[in-house]
Amino acid sequence: MTSDCIINNWLLDIASASLIHQESGEQRRLGEYQLKLLVVLIQHAGQILSREELNQLVWERRVIGSNSLPNAIHALRVALEDDGKQQLIIKTVPKKGYILEAEFCQFQRRINEDDEEESDAQLLSFTPPPMAAAPAEPVVIDEPSRSPAASVPPLTAGPVAKSRNHWKVLFSLTLVIFLAVAVMVLRSVNQAKPHFAPVAIEGASQIRLLRLANTPRDTSTNEVDMPALLGSTLRQLNAPLQQRNVRMDIYYSATANVLNLTLNLSSSCAHEQLVMTVFNAVEKPQVLRELVIEEMGRKLNEMATCNA
Repeated sequence: MTSDCIINNWLLDIASASLIHQESGEQRRLGEYQLKLLVVLIQHAGQILSREELNQLVWERRVIGSNSLPNAIHALRVALEDDGKQQLIIKTVPKKGYILEAEFCQFQRRINEDDEEESDAQLLSFTPPPMAAAPAEPVVIDEPSRSPAASVPPLTAGPVAKSRNHWKVLFSLTLVIFLAVAVMVLRSVNQAKPHFAPVAIEGASQIRLLRLANTPRDTSTNEVDMPALLGSTLRQLNAPLQQRNVRMDIYYSATANVLNLTLNLSSSCAHEQLVMTVFNAVEKPQVLRELVIEEMGRKLNEMATCNA
């Protein structure tokens, strides 16, 4: 059993990163982050997502322009033929964020002939959308009433019994799918969202080290021992930061042999930010330490000095 997501007659084909119209066959390609944004909205259909949550889930805390998210939302609305004024499909919720209306998400399930014999465990392995609508009750078709004069006895009871068995099977499948949807909704509500977890650094009172957690990068990020890599360097940088009354937050994540760092320096009157992507940082720790010292010093010198 599989499912396809259809929004306003547009089928999302993740493999080709495109939308395919179900009637005309027209294909519209999506950019990398437009595709990720649409997938995130589908996974949270019917749920308001703030700008911060979307930045974490789609751009994973990369530093982006203030118009990146609105531009991506606008591109999706155009691709899905959503009226930008009415915002029927992807709505802007003032001061809260964005929401993909669940009523526009249709999940087309393909069931093979042998699927009627599937066990409950197999059916529960189906992954439905987080906010799927409850399935409709089966329709029971009654025979029209007839006058005694026009009443004709049925030739055989076989077709009637077969029809009843068919509706029983459909009702059972509908009930199992509904239960699966309910289970997945509860899991999605309780599932932790991506966030930054603090990492302890001794002797660096002006510095916070934060690790990106609960993402597909967790395995690679956890393998990087940042206190061992940068602990002595951060303690060395703590003194000049303390003299200038500046605090520094370091956000980091890792993929394979790449270390992503974002340095935020802030004081009572100024703010500076620096994004770095370092290759083979674990294999060349001294290069990483020298780079952090050099770039942090440069940014610190660029900051305005606050009046006492």
